[in-house]
Amino acid sequence: MNLRPERGLWFSFIFIIGLLILALLLYLLLSPTYKAEEVSIVWHDNDQNGQDSPGDVIELSNGHIYLRLDYVDVWKGHQALNPFETPPEVRDLDPRWNGYYLQEFRYRDEICYRYLGWDEARKLYPTLSSNDVIGLVGQPESYPDNPFLSMWNAKESERLPSYKWYVYFEKHEIRKNKDKGEVLVLTADKGQGLSHTLEISLKGSRLFFDLKVRNNQEKEIQYINLLTLPANKIISTNFGPPELLPCRKIEPLGFTDNFTFTVRGDGLAGSGMLPWKIKRDTTGNYFTGGWWILHQHGLFVWKATKLKPAEEASFNLVATFSNENIYSRYERYLRDNKITFERVNLDEVEEYFTKNVPRTITKEGWIYHAYEWPTNDWHNEMTGKAFMTMFYVTGDRTWLKYTINANRYYVEKMRWNSPDHPFYGYFMDQTVDIKQRQCFLWSQPYNVESLLAEYPLTGNPRIKEVLLTNFEKVYSGLMWNPEGKRWYWRAVVDPSTRPPKLIWKDDLNTFDACEFGIDVMLSAYSFTGDKKYLDRAVEAMENQVHVLENYGLFLEDHAGEPSVNVYAFASKALYRIYDYTGNTKWLKEAEKVLDALLMSFIHMDKYEGEFSWLKGGVTRKNGDWTGQFGEPTTGTDSSVATAPTYIPWIMEALVAGYKHTGKKMYLDYAHQLLWHTLEANKKMKEATGGRYEFCGHYNTYSRKFYEDDDGLVIVSNLYEIPYLKIFEKGARVEHFDLQEIWDDEGKIRIINPTNSTLKAVVHLPSGWKEIQVLSLGPIAEYFSGNMATGGTPVEFTRSGQKVEFQTARLSLYQILLKD
Repeated sequence: MNLRPERGLWFSFIFIIGLLILALLLYLLLSPTYKAEEVSIVWHDNDQNGQDSPGDVIELSNGHIYLRLDYVDVWKGHQALNPFETPPEVRDLDPRWNGYYLQEFRYRDEICYRYLGWDEARKLYPTLSSNDVIGLVGQPESYPDNPFLSMWNAKESERLPSYKWYVYFEKHEIRKNKDKGEVLVLTADKGQGLSHTLEISLKGSRLFFDLKVRNNQEKEIQYINLLTLPANKIISTNFGPPELLPCRKIEPLGFTDNFTFTVRGDGLAGSGMLPWKIKRDTTGNYFTGGWWILHQHGLFVWKATKLKPAEEASFNLVATFSNENIYSRYERYLRDNKITFERVNLDEVEEYFTKNVPRTITKEGWIYHAYEWPTNDWHNEMTGKAFMTMFYVTGDRTWLKYTINANRYYVEKMRWNSPDHPFYGYFMDQTVDIKQRQCFLWSQPYNVESLLAEYPLTGNPRIKEVLLTNFEKVYSGLMWNPEGKRWYWRAVVDPSTRPPKLIWKDDLNTFDACEFGIDVMLSAYSFTGDKKYLDRAVEAMENQVHVLENYGLFLEDHAGEPSVNVYAFASKALYRIYDYTGNTKWLKEAEKVLDALLMSFIHMDKYEGEFSWLKGGVTRKNGDWTGQFGEPTTGTDSSVATAPTYIPWIMEALVAGYKHTGKKMYLDYAHQLLWHTLEANKKMKEATGGRYEFCGHYNTYSRKFYEDDDGLVIVSNLYEIPYLKIFEKGARVEHFDLQEIWDDEGKIRIINPTNSTLKAVVHLPSGWKEIQVLSLGPIAEYFSGNMATGGTPVEFTRSGQKVEFQTARLSLYQILLKD
């Protein structure tokens, strides 16, 4: 046997394998993947003085994760709250509170978080007092061994002030570590007997924060640490311990368009609202008294400890990034936990609601809303729209009468009717004295929509006059800020003068004020056809694009917190802007906001036994974990209550979302929320021995109901029932202001209740082949006759199961199968 050729073959084979291994090593060394593991830290010394100072920037990157930290001058030139009619207060305060904050971080070039920038934020949000920072640290006064109670114990009082200090890291250095590579080290020594060292390192798709805190005092201290990673978009976990029932089992999640990230650490990990209100007293401690607003969503790890003199404690947060997008991750969460959506019988629900409507209406005509004091309330749900939707379904003029009576009351009693009053033409919020001295934008849109709902049937000239006045007042009246291109949150008058004198206006730039103003402007455009109103709506929303890119800026009222009703109304307003402009940018933003709402504020978890009815419960706000309202309450600002009274806001957004997308998830959530409403009503009736049934709030912390009926959970939920019925038949109309109804004869009716000609884009049921589109004429004429008109044929275009045709103003149409 000749071995020499065989040895040559073996040598060649080994040589080729060696070359392949060498090539692989070279590829790994030179490829972007390998380069991504190399950490680069660059310090940009703005004034080139060799010291950390305002204007400096630090950038960290390993090719996967990128962070930018800016050194900011926090206090210089800061303006005081409420500068209306008084010169702005300018302060150049202690510069030791200056330091680095997180300006931006990205994963695979998609933005996970981007701050507006200190100067820009200060301009947009006059009450903003501090940046959102890495390593935000609070020191509550008590309960150091129970982090959960500590969150609720920082009450607004001199004895127990809100969290004391925010750590800004004022110095940096770069260190080499054999395991971590280059590490950014930030240090802070702000006094108060503490010093901080934060190490930031990167490895692949993970970001590490390692914090050490040293007690420089001569006594033991109680210390709570909050390590934070701000994020523009999150799924809130409604942070709390397992015994708090609405605590989400879903992991703390931040997300971008295509990626997700979560955090863990030694402590309680969660996601939600990072900041809190702090008090300000300009004569004493600058951090107590008054009101300042911080606002940011993010992920965090919370841990409590005790520190002896000269002792050091360690805290950590690890963020892990994933290539899985938020939708597949959330669907996997539901699937892995075997969570399904409950369903209801829509006919039975409608019968239950309609039977109980008379119990919710007072002799004056307004709809009862649960409150702790006797008060008349604004249309803070879609009451007029709900009544008129039922009128269009049934033709029963009882529903029209309900609307007329309610509108008459609101026009006569809850509107400023005196031309010499600063608030003339605006609608009031409530009838309690303190609210009658204040004007809010949130009190305008649903009053407007209720009047608009009546107008096609009555043509009441008084209704028209009130609407036109309100439109102009919202467009350019005292509540519009022309410099900021937004609406003021609140105006206040001194009632002791005659006529009342305007005292001040709050320019908080809260998103609720803007979205409510935008909605009124869209209604004004649909009613008058005057394009200036549409232009104002678009102008105001364009000025809020940074909010749409950062869900943490969906701020509501003076508390400055994101809330479910602000998300829901934002989604609805965005869909309406799309309808009247055709710009698909607004359509995409609407869907993103709505989906974030559903995944964050609705408790889709498994609850055992007696608490199973909490599935589908709604959290209004997520700021209560900070303790700003003391012990968790069942009121409107609590994050631990399930609040059926806010479900109709979400339902309206779900209707808008399904009309435009046909997305099955929206129908699933609609059924789930109705199921929860019914179950909450049953539980409340049992708990109160039948005294109350219409559940507004349930406190999952105290295990108690708010023992008072809330008529809005009955009346307002009527709005969506006819929509859900026709959606389940496979039909929908894309325009929000067009109403689609399925009648018992298997026909589709399309109602244009607006004063504009609108294009109807109708999606037909799958089995519909040959169809006719008929005009039934003006709404008022149709319903004043016998409603049996044969109709006039209308030209339409058809592509598959989608039909398009023009609708005249205040008119009614019918689509039916040809014989």
